[in-house]
Amino acid sequence: MENFPKYLKKVIVYLLGLFIMALGVSVSKASELGVSPVNSIPSVISDILKIDMGICTTAVFIGFIPIQLIILRKDFKPVFLLQILCSAAFGIFVSISNKLADAFLPPCGNYAARLLYILISMVLVALGIMLYIQADILSLPGEGVMQALSAKTGISLPTAKIIFDWSVVIIAAATSLICLKTLSGVREGTVIAAFGVGLCLKLLNKLFLKPLQGFLEVPAQ
Repeated sequence: MENFPKYLKKVIVYLLGLFIMALGVSVSKASELGVSPVNSIPSVISDILKIDMGICTTAVFIGFIPIQLIILRKDFKPVFLLQILCSAAFGIFVSISNKLADAFLPPCGNYAARLLYILISMVLVALGIMLYIQADILSLPGEGVMQALSAKTGISLPTAKIIFDWSVVIIAAATSLICLKTLSGVREGTVIAAFGVGLCLKLLNKLFLKPLQGFLEVPAQ
């Protein structure tokens, strides 16, 4: 097939993006200052149930798909159900990256080291987002909710992201306080990531977007 090499490159970049995002989640988890907003609920559930965070990530992300159905109604397309597959892939990557972090990341000895881990995690998450979005294969369910909210309400996608991010953070914080009597997975690092990932993404796009689009053979935006 003539376009097979192009599609193969997209799949590789897509999966690489998901894996780098998962690495970012694991680094933020290791910081003990909180994870990024979209992963805050899986992190809390993992701490409550004492089960693998990757499994929780897959389950929570799949749970975002019915929310898209409720928002979109008749505009919900059957192809969106394929988000189950990318949710499973991302969950597997989170499990793998958590094991890698446990094996190779040194523990944070002080607060400055924890902040450094948060900074590294933001760069990794932003890089993963840039790669997987430019591959243009399938959105993760969290982004799907943001896109559905934007499409149905007319609000901008950045505003929809803010609404979604802070909604899941509030749910994660409330769940943690009710079940664990403390904040777990939601701390100042979560707030820093909520603002910092977008800034890192802008910088990475400025530096690497055009070469990436050239590699993927997609029109520049």
